[in-house]
Amino acid sequence: MLRHGLRAILEQQEDIEIIGEAGNGREAVELCKRLDPDVVVLDIAMPEMSGVLATDAILKDNRNTKVLILSTYLNETYITETLKMGASGYVLKECAAGDLLDAIKSVSRGEIYLSPKVSTMAIRKFIRREGAGEKTVFDILSPREQEILQHVAEGKTTNEMAEILFISSRTVDNHRASIMRKLDLHDIPSLVKFAVRSGISEL
Repeated sequence: MLRHGLRAILEQQEDIEIIGEAGNGREAVELCKRLDPDVVVLDIAMPEMSGVLATDAILKDNRNTKVLILSTYLNETYITETLKMGASGYVLKECAAGDLLDAIKSVSRGEIYLSPKVSTMAIRKFIRREGAGEKTVFDILSPREQEILQHVAEGKTTNEMAEILFISSRTVDNHRASIMRKLDLHDIPSLVKFAVRSGISEL
């Protein structure tokens, strides 16, 4: 429903052409490889692959593509990590349609666009983190381990993860063991709670 609403707004703009839609993060990454869009509007809380990991994957393959995050969540981790991954903007869904259009046009010109609330939070987070030398889950876990952790939080089985990620079940088990060791967590419920709390996944 949200995508249909966004499409209706964007299709009214003469200087914007929609070339694709995706229902989850992994699909978004694959579409970007094929379509090479100028701008991608991504949600944070997506199935299969979070907006943070999708941002990183898209920009590794599409260096000229600009990523704009459109999210409900005013969350420090989401904001700083997506920007660190290379996103060009972060806009809250509560913003007016005109703000979203301004954001899309700004990032397409190579500018950074942040909603005012987002800008304030990002600066405060940066100052605190730099002062304390704080590390986040995105620093501790590899991108593959972050994917595994998201799938664990989404309730996927080992075999389902292996099929989605094109790896063996044993490799999935090894990654999960590595995640538990690095995070000092020892059961699945603890991993799920950690994933939600740290911004890897949403309930």
